[in-house]
Amino acid sequence: MSNTSSSAEKVSFPDPSVYLLNRSNSRKALEAGLAEADWYQSPVPREKMRELLVRKDGPALRDTALWFGLIFGTAAATVALWGTWWAVFPYLIYAALYAGSADARWHEGLHGTAFKTDWMNNALYQVASFMVLREGTAWRWSHTRHHSDTIILGRDPEIAVPRPPDITGMMKGLFALGTYPKYFGNLINHSRGKISEREREFIPESEFPRLVQTARIHLVIYILVILTALLLQSWLPLFFIGLPNLFGSWLMSLYGLTQHTGLAENVLDHRLNARTFLTNPINRFLYWNMNYHIEHHMFPLIPYHALPELHEIVKNDLPPAYPSLWSCWQEIIPTVARQTEEPGFHIRRTLPQSSVPREEQLEKFEATEDQDGWIGVCPADALKNKDVLRFDQGERTYAIYRDAEGIVYATDGICTHGRTHLADGLVIEKMIECPKHNGRFHLEDGSPARRPVCKAIQTYDVKETDGLIKLRLST
Repeated sequence: MSNTSSSAEKVSFPDPSVYLLNRSNSRKALEAGLAEADWYQSPVPREKMRELLVRKDGPALRDTALWFGLIFGTAAATVALWGTWWAVFPYLIYAALYAGSADARWHEGLHGTAFKTDWMNNALYQVASFMVLREGTAWRWSHTRHHSDTIILGRDPEIAVPRPPDITGMMKGLFALGTYPKYFGNLINHSRGKISEREREFIPESEFPRLVQTARIHLVIYILVILTALLLQSWLPLFFIGLPNLFGSWLMSLYGLTQHTGLAENVLDHRLNARTFLTNPINRFLYWNMNYHIEHHMFPLIPYHALPELHEIVKNDLPPAYPSLWSCWQEIIPTVARQTEEPGFHIRRTLPQSSVPREEQLEKFEATEDQDGWIGVCPADALKNKDVLRFDQGERTYAIYRDAEGIVYATDGICTHGRTHLADGLVIEKMIECPKHNGRFHLEDGSPARRPVCKAIQTYDVKETDGLIKLRLST
């Protein structure tokens, strides 16, 4: 093994059916306390966290323009050289950019963190979804569950390498050979309104019409591409839309399988089930800094361009980062090979002894209640504009907010979509964005403001008086 912070552990392993997403497995995970649980987070000073959460259009506009420039440039070179063997070289670069590095753009657009402007994130997400053969609606909910229950058996729909590993399937994945039939099969089923039991486990019924619409749009585009190819009597339209995944998906696998492969399952600490590795600027551009994958899972709202800075803050609380992309694969290849014979075998990362339990990281305030039921939560100057803090009272958790205009709000502290503390979220105008799922609530009445949030949160009376922020939990 290339990383001295890792060791191997052999444990007993249940039947492979535990990976199936169904009611039975989901219930078992919930009963075991593994589903919608409270995950470990490395300590980051609150003021610094607010700086890291700031979204900008500039970095993503620059990187996206460069990315599309490379795609269109290699496409133009392919057309110019078509009919000669020289066309192979720009085309293979085109395919890798289209079908490989689009995965990272899909990912950041989904999280809504690449750009400050929401419609830009949505546009990038939908375009990249099409490029990597994914239906945007289905995968939005799939990835939401992945972040709620990362590598939790029976809950996570995005476990890339179940045990025992399917080596043949992994090799097919390099050329999207398993992806094509699954993707087009789903398009046909969804366009007809057929939703599988597995999908019903993580996609709300209210989203089914949108799922049907997306599938039909994708199918129409492919039909138009095929008709164009027939009209022009040329393979070029299909090589540019449809076939790139056959030649470029290897790049997605090269990066993506480093994220969790071979690491622990059913743990509530991303330091044990995700990898961070260091790499050169080219890989970081193509992968949009997702090599900092532990950091991303701990703090999904932090934009990709701020992840290197986050890494410097938390790296002493993490297992040592892998020194390169190659060092990850030096560990993954023998681990996967061994898991074919010993499915219970996995890499166990060694955690720093300096780790601070989540509860000890919280800022504590003395809470006093007056005769009218108002509780003094904290000094007023402890809550800045566009900020949020957590307040615990008894066994309940609350979130106190101040918007950009200085108005104070209070709600329950846990997201209704999953067990996530809203105090780790981002105040945007008069909304709070969930730190894990990218959903939003209106601060004034707690109503849902953006998917995947569907259920409102309770709001409470709050006021600022005598230099204190006061909360009343009963009316």
